[in-house]
Amino acid sequence: MSDAAGLVPLLDADGYNYQENRYAEDHQKFPRRIIYGSENSHQFSAWQAVLTNRFISGQFLWTGIDYLGEANAWPNRASGAGLLDLCGFKKPLAWFRQSLWSDQPMVYLCAANGGRNGGNNFARRGFGGAESWNWPSNATMNVLCYANCPEVALTLNDKTIGTKKISEAVSGVLRWQIPFEPGTLQAVGRADGREVCSYVLKTAGAASRIELLPDATQLRADGQDVCHVEFRIVDANGVRVPNADAEVKFEMTGPAKIIGLGN
Repeated sequence: MSDAAGLVPLLDADGYNYQENRYAEDHQKFPRRIIYGSENSHQFSAWQAVLTNRFISGQFLWTGIDYLGEANAWPNRASGAGLLDLCGFKKPLAWFRQSLWSDQPMVYLCAANGGRNGGNNFARRGFGGAESWNWPSNATMNVLCYANCPEVALTLNDKTIGTKKISEAVSGVLRWQIPFEPGTLQAVGRADGREVCSYVLKTAGAASRIELLPDATQLRADGQDVCHVEFRIVDANGVRVPNADAEVKFEMTGPAKIIGLGN
């Protein structure tokens, strides 16, 4: 419709929302048109449309961070479409994008239960895992690995599961299916035979304490300076308990005040 109405020639650059299927045809018709993705999905195929077509300038993902509204159904209060959650923490999707875009060696692990619930999401989207190694004792796990190094070695409790080359990735993701065993799941990224990065998931025990992680230890007494304090529930060994659901209350003493909370 934009072409028919003569709108497109009025613009210096033309944004396409979820229209990757039109890129090749429109470039052939209008070889001088500057095309970019102005709103695009997280699907690997949408990124491939940028990567494999030199005439596509780039893409904008919907969306970078979760946002209030478009919550779909009570009790949701926000859209969950972001790479980051409402507090700014990286979701598995953000790590996936890092593996596609970053030049720094990285590897990341998440997992999905291969049963009726987790398996469907895993098969449909390819990156629907959780950053957790707390699962039912009889579960068959789909382990998802996002990496940008030549090969990745996976171990469970120091036992070798296998090594895969990044060229084996399907839609940008390396996968293993293994029976769940509590303990330590580790991925080691290698380049030229040497370790360049690693990532660990550990099974958490019972909730033991609240851990507070401030991003600053000194503040200016100007009434404006801010400290962000990450709080998380950990077990006796300091491992974050991924399914902790205790209510947490906060108090502040001294010359400061709490200006916001989120989880």
